[in-house]
Amino acid sequence: MFAKVLIPTDLSEASSTMAERVGEVPGVREVVLIHARRSAAPSPADDDALRRMQEVVQRQGLPVESVVAEDDGTGVPERILRTAAEIGANLIAMGIRDPGLLRNLFSGNVAATVLRDARVPVLIVPQSAGDGPALFSRLLVPTDLADPAPEVRSLLKGVAGDGTGALLHVVEPGRSETEQETGGRLAALKDSLSAPGRELEPLVRAGDPARTICAVADEIGASLVAIPRIGRRDAAGAAPLGSVTSAVIGCVKQPVLVLAVSIRLQIETRELRSEEFGLAEEIWLDYHELKADPKTDRIFGVFADGTLVSVARCRRHPDGYEVDGVFTPVRFRGRGYARRAMDALVEACQHDTLYMHSVRNLVDFYGEYGFMSIPESDLPPTIRARFAFALGEMEGANVQPMRRAAGWFRRFQSS
Repeated sequence: MFAKVLIPTDLSEASSTMAERVGEVPGVREVVLIHARRSAAPSPADDDALRRMQEVVQRQGLPVESVVAEDDGTGVPERILRTAAEIGANLIAMGIRDPGLLRNLFSGNVAATVLRDARVPVLIVPQSAGDGPALFSRLLVPTDLADPAPEVRSLLKGVAGDGTGALLHVVEPGRSETEQETGGRLAALKDSLSAPGRELEPLVRAGDPARTICAVADEIGASLVAIPRIGRRDAAGAAPLGSVTSAVIGCVKQPVLVLAVSIRLQIETRELRSEEFGLAEEIWLDYHELKADPKTDRIFGVFADGTLVSVARCRRHPDGYEVDGVFTPVRFRGRGYARRAMDALVEACQHDTLYMHSVRNLVDFYGEYGFMSIPESDLPPTIRARFAFALGEMEGANVQPMRRAAGWFRRFQSS
């Protein structure tokens, strides 16, 4: 499963922990050690330490290669991730001194940064787990009861032999599901994931997902917690790690395997029905708390797996049409959702002249849709008055009036 393993090392005892246990990784056939130097001057002591780590790996019957990534002006994490991509690593495996170092994934800590930004599975083994049970002997695998990603199935079916595992579902507070109701679904999922030689135990708990996962890991004596990098609830956003996974990394004491999973979202872009206008108003709470009016508004939205992630509005005034309310919540930005919403709006409203007040840094963005900058005096009176009433005087504000003449528009096509 993890044929080529890359082990970053700063030559400390903590990082050596991973070299001592790499033979326990399922499917490993080749190991590459990488030492990213922090200075240009080579050290004989460093070379000796790297050679000793090679010998540790070789004694486990594995071929091993050492790579020294010289200081080229980029950070240590960047050099590690670049090497992982260049050699085609299936897994980055790191030994760390203290799991607490991972609680802040934006701390600048090397292990935390690699974990946050990696695009392949990452295995983290604390130094305190050096004398623990075999890494994959007692797996804890959290699940949201959705069909598991192929990477999860591959892990559970690929790690056969003597060992046990627990499949855990956490019922969150406020959810309508009960522990009894989810038991049957979890049992069926367990049966579909069982592998020869490994017994999976279904567990249902109630509480905060991350804290419960960490508590259950202690309770059952898990040898390793295997969790997807991102869950479906966070997949619509741009965060590199899901909210539950990030929190688990911050509290788990056991080794943790963060799986790089592929999640394909169902993206739908369409005009909202009037009974859905409340969804747009929820998004607009962070955007001037706009309100929708079915009598004057057409609202276009982007849905990711049924969740509204971006909106744009065209409002009819007595003397013209105004585009406003183009907004994507922070957690969903960086995925092109605003562009999709604007595509739908302009395509639907292309036969009317459209006006808007653009913030100045988005003038070029709206220019792609045919909007041209105009003086404030060219705005229809009611649209100009609406802006002054809702947002204040335009003079000195960071806005630019714009107009799009009625005309043909073809929706932007994206993959």
